[in-house]
Amino acid sequence: MPRRRSSLLALPLSLAACTGQPAPGPAPDAGSAAAAPAAGAGAPERLGALLAAEQRRAALEVSPADQQSRDVDVRRAAARALARIGGDAARPGLMRALADEDDEVIAWAAYGLGFSCKEHENETVSALVARALARDASPGLSSAPSGAAPASAASGGAAAASGGGASPGAPRLDAGGALARAIGRCGAEASEPTLVAWLDGPRERAIHAAYALGDLAALKLKLREETLVALLNLASGSAASPPVPEALYPIGRLEHVPLTVIPRIRDVAAARLAEAGGARLFAVRALGRAGEAAVGELARVLTSRGVFAASERAEAARALKRLGAPGQRALADALASLVPSADPIALTGLVGEDFGALLTALDALASAGAARKPLRELAALPPPPSAPAAILRRVAWLRCGAARLLAGENHRDPLLLGCDVTAPDDPGSKPDAGAPVRGSIGARAVVEVIGRAAITGARLAAFRAYAEAGDLRAREAAIELIASHEEIAGAPDLLAKALSAEEPGLVAAAAEVIARQPQRASEAPGQGKRKRKRKRDDRDAPAAVVTSPAVEGALLSLLDRPGARDDPELIGAVIDAAGALALKPAEPRLEELCRSSYPTTRAHAGTALGVLRGRKVACDAGLPGDAGAAGRPVVAPPAGELPAEASALVREPAVLTFDTDAGELTMTLDPALAPVAVTRFVDLARSGYYDGKIVHRVVPGFVTQFGAPFGDGAGGPPGRPALRCETSPVPFEPLRVGVALAGRDTGSSQLFVMHARAPHLDGQYAAVGVAAGPWAALVDGDVIRSVKVRN
Repeated sequence: MPRRRSSLLALPLSLAACTGQPAPGPAPDAGSAAAAPAAGAGAPERLGALLAAEQRRAALEVSPADQQSRDVDVRRAAARALARIGGDAARPGLMRALADEDDEVIAWAAYGLGFSCKEHENETVSALVARALARDASPGLSSAPSGAAPASAASGGAAAASGGGASPGAPRLDAGGALARAIGRCGAEASEPTLVAWLDGPRERAIHAAYALGDLAALKLKLREETLVALLNLASGSAASPPVPEALYPIGRLEHVPLTVIPRIRDVAAARLAEAGGARLFAVRALGRAGEAAVGELARVLTSRGVFAASERAEAARALKRLGAPGQRALADALASLVPSADPIALTGLVGEDFGALLTALDALASAGAARKPLRELAALPPPPSAPAAILRRVAWLRCGAARLLAGENHRDPLLLGCDVTAPDDPGSKPDAGAPVRGSIGARAVVEVIGRAAITGARLAAFRAYAEAGDLRAREAAIELIASHEEIAGAPDLLAKALSAEEPGLVAAAAEVIARQPQRASEAPGQGKRKRKRKRDDRDAPAAVVTSPAVEGALLSLLDRPGARDDPELIGAVIDAAGALALKPAEPRLEELCRSSYPTTRAHAGTALGVLRGRKVACDAGLPGDAGAAGRPVVAPPAGELPAEASALVREPAVLTFDTDAGELTMTLDPALAPVAVTRFVDLARSGYYDGKIVHRVVPGFVTQFGAPFGDGAGGPPGRPALRCETSPVPFEPLRVGVALAGRDTGSSQLFVMHARAPHLDGQYAAVGVAAGPWAALVDGDVIRSVKVRN
């Protein structure tokens, strides 16, 4: 789950998830391995050493002897470490693990190979298919669930925390599912026909194949027409077999489908709406690909409160948004039936999961259009007298959402300026006095409206007020407008000021603007002054530009800022900006960052050095060198430090109880699959870190996210380096808890809780536990008052 402002539903997983930047390097030398140790001999020590290798991303420390151990916990820990390290260093070991007789070892091996098959796609898929066939032919193969007791008594309680065994409540690793998903993620020539053939197998395998075809669809951006037909046949069922609604999942992953299958998609998906269940969401999403004929069904889902889940209704609103003008008309018609009563008692019902469907429908509208009447009702919705903050916040979201649609391009619209009822009254100011509105919800709405027209004159003055001070998230949104509004005067000064801020999210926002539009940080000579008249012979010559000294100084300072290098999200954005501006003074610093133990940092540094040197530069071995240069020595990437949490791991599941604006909520964090991450979160909760933090991101029907130090989705607690990813082939189902990320190895303090099944997140993020309670009832801005921890 990305930590900042990127779109959740269109997330490019290769960039945002743990698996995005595998670490390359050489494989261990199988010929130098010692004889395999006897069962139980030194198991606790090896489990600890393998966890350390995993955390340090040191593939060479996982030996073939570990993979040949008679202790299944050691073999599992070795396979897990290699799967999480990934890349060329891990491939040989993962291929060996694929031949193991233990299903959990096979699951880890397949999972790791699925993310380490670049330039080896055909070879890898052939091995995965062969292993799947061998499992089918070997009914005696071990299939002990990961939650079973450890195989050796010697490993004892250390196994759960060190990576060998698992606690009784840990999710089971499914080797069959891992094999199928790896085949889909590799995207080899044989992937699609193999998975289509598996659709005709047992129901469980067919579901795995359908999810894997969804992975393939996201990778290739298309599926063959005969594949879509096979999926629709499976989803529709027959007299001999019931429908498999999961088969509609890959269709929802495609942006475009052939016209020939659209009528069938509409018919099959509409039929599946009659059957409640977690997979019905896939039918709603597929209807969004079925054209105008699906509008009526989607409108029915959106407006049928109590019949369809809140997550399904929110998804229907998003699907209608995809369908252009017909979908917009349906949203406008539906809004009238969704607007809540202004009765103060009725408004207390806004604190609930159904609120998300209304808010999503409001966000899905592109303009006021035919919805002007219900929008005016929402924009003027009176807050109940003496209402608690949770009610006021939801009223503000509705009022501001409606007001920004009604305002059009008028950033001074009175309804817009007065929409946020969460802001305290200021007797000394008026809504139209030119000062920024004080509430975060209202300020962000005003900034959005400012960006709808050229930012000059009075509009520029209003823009600067939000870009230079006030609410942090509104300020970040204003800075982001610089990339798409070249008419903004004084942009370099605004960017330099943002780069000098304390908040990492604001710094990253400015750096990202520079990386995308480097000219916005540059000034033509004489800019802002009367330009001299050009001679006739140089009128067509491009004006020379120079990087703003303030921007250059801020970026160079950030490259040296203490702690910045422990935040790969922040330092990556800064490196990209320095590279886009071709800052020659940054070269020594970039060479240092080329030796970082964080693979994403090395990748950013290599790209930036390539710009400075005019040739492709690779930092994958921890040293800058010509990419692909013949005779370049193969060196393992630098290993990182062992995190402090590894010395005092949480050994048992911990229950966290949250006192929030939406009531009491809980989650159980289990160290079985992510011992270091769970230790970090439990330690933070016990220290009071989460007390008073806001829920900064809620996507209705999808996810709730919290834990950012400044409430904007960026950064982590000071003095805590970013966590290494502890991903696993575990499905992200409703109420699964995961670690939020902004790239590989960037987790820190932020967690997310799922609202619904999301197969595209499987294996991409670390699953750390399971939540309970109405987490989907929270909204952006709700407060976590306190957190209590018990084992």
